[in-house]
Amino acid sequence: MFGSRALAALVIGAGVVLGAPLSHAAQTAQAQETPPPLPPDVVSAITQSSCDTAELAGVVKQQVTAHQDLAGDIAGIAASRCPGDAADVAAAAATASPTQVAAILIAVIEALPPGQQGIAAPGIVVALQNAVPEAADQITSAITQLAFNPGPNPGTGGRTNIGAPLVAPHTDPASSQATTP
Repeated sequence: MFGSRALAALVIGAGVVLGAPLSHAAQTAQAQETPPPLPPDVVSAITQSSCDTAELAGVVKQQVTAHQDLAGDIAGIAASRCPGDAADVAAAAATASPTQVAAILIAVIEALPPGQQGIAAPGIVVALQNAVPEAADQITSAITQLAFNPGPNPGTGGRTNIGAPLVAPHTDPASSQATTP
């Protein structure tokens, strides 16, 4: 288990350092399987919690219990409405649906404003580890997906940045492109 936590910390650090946008991983996950839209009562209950941490966590847990297949979406909506409570939202959703930890992690991080994603990610991971200790593999897998799918950045030299940026793009020096007379 220590190895997966160490890998998780390393991958989060790499993602934060690289400044990789996290949206592509969530878009890829959503494109693979489009869940049904959230029922209006779910959104209403989250909104009515008014970002009271205890009330919001209770609402998220109740709604995720009632709609297991929408765990990530419910957690994402709650985190987008109350970004300061993202870790508590993720933990509440994970305790209600331990098999959906990866989806919850990705959705919650993606729901945060761009400047807060890298800052809040470690706290969210710790909250999930504490809430569902047996989900370490799911967490590692989700972090890896976020870090190694940095998004539809056009890249350099005609290359895209889809996937891990393992090697910097090679450019030939201008002198080697010159033709001889």
